[in-house]
Amino acid sequence: MFEISANSFFQTNTYQAEKLYQLIEEAANLRGDGSEIVLDLFCGTGTIGLTLAKKVKYVYGYEVVPQAVADAHRNAKRNDIQNAKFIEGDLNKIGDDFGNEFSHPDIIITDPNRPGMHTKLIRFLLNLRASRVIYVSCNPATCARDLDYLCHGLPESNMPGAYQLKCVQPVDMFPHTPHIECVCLLELC
Repeated sequence: MFEISANSFFQTNTYQAEKLYQLIEEAANLRGDGSEIVLDLFCGTGTIGLTLAKKVKYVYGYEVVPQAVADAHRNAKRNDIQNAKFIEGDLNKIGDDFGNEFSHPDIIITDPNRPGMHTKLIRFLLNLRASRVIYVSCNPATCARDLDYLCHGLPESNMPGAYQLKCVQPVDMFPHTPHIECVCLLELC
């Protein structure tokens, strides 16, 4: 059970949101021994990371909206989850010290808003080299752009790609509209 305040984002189609979260968990392909560390980027109210928290060692979530971060803390407490930390921060303005607050993740979940990820964050992810990245997107155009960068690199900085796209699964969150969410699984090459 999750609490969501007025300024926090949450999927309005809760039935399909459950399916979306199930697909994310399947893509995470957790080992089952509780040893993995998850980095949940653009985490909102923490719901994705918190659904995995009881099966992993630790979840670190980042979100720019202060109310959503407060909701994530309340949701962790409400669900008796103590292995999750949520940090307020703008992932489009990360500095060189980004990443000092968490251990090296095994799995990265990123669920950016419509404009997708900033190239600074993509560069960080390429250097971090987590074994799996799960990219959740509501915008196929920016999703394709970011997946291309993660797989083939950033040409303007001569940074090679590090991932192979394994699957893309669309989820119809808004029936009778052209809008979808996609769950994309990338694995380290």
